[in-house]
Amino acid sequence: MSNTMYNTIATPAKVLIFGDSITEGMELPELERSNAWVSVVQARSDGKLLMINEGKGGRPTDSVSEFESVLQRHGGVDVVVIALGANDARDISDACVSKALGNIGEMIRLVRESFGGSLPILIVAPTNIRKDALGPTRPIANEREAKVMELGEAFHSLALEEGCRFVSLYGAVPPECLSVDGVHPDSRGHRHIADIMLPTILDVVFPVHPGRGC
Repeated sequence: MSNTMYNTIATPAKVLIFGDSITEGMELPELERSNAWVSVVQARSDGKLLMINEGKGGRPTDSVSEFESVLQRHGGVDVVVIALGANDARDISDACVSKALGNIGEMIRLVRESFGGSLPILIVAPTNIRKDALGPTRPIANEREAKVMELGEAFHSLALEEGCRFVSLYGAVPPECLSVDGVHPDSRGHRHIADIMLPTILDVVFPVHPGRGC
């Protein structure tokens, strides 16, 4: 869709992002907090998107009651983005993925209960990690990376089943941008995430194909 069509929107679309520390912009130096991907997406949208950042460090998918409270605080949103999974991947047990799917499924239900079934929901699979830079979880680096990939595949299947939009951030962040702790991107890494998220969110808000589901 052309920028001309985007520019016909009189007020910005409100995008509610429920995420973890990467959404929050955690580990970025104070002077670089404006480089968090959520802020970059809003700045690059030329006034088309108002990003509501509900990121919180350490948040797993097992935050359904917190998600419900966030929905109650924010009315009149145009899109809900659920960007979780990175913290769940620290649990390398067989139960990890099924628990995460159950939690995300409940969040989808709550969105539709709060805002109706037509509100677009975007499920975001977690970013890649840098195994050699991990801290305490380095001994399970291979298992943690495998769990991140497994969660991404499961989230994709759930999005298809529920009629939600989906995007994966796996592979979006260059390894050199994950040198802090193997998980949190630096400013350049956040810009790489924004490169993917901006066109994705714009397409959710202003779908190229009329009639496409959420």
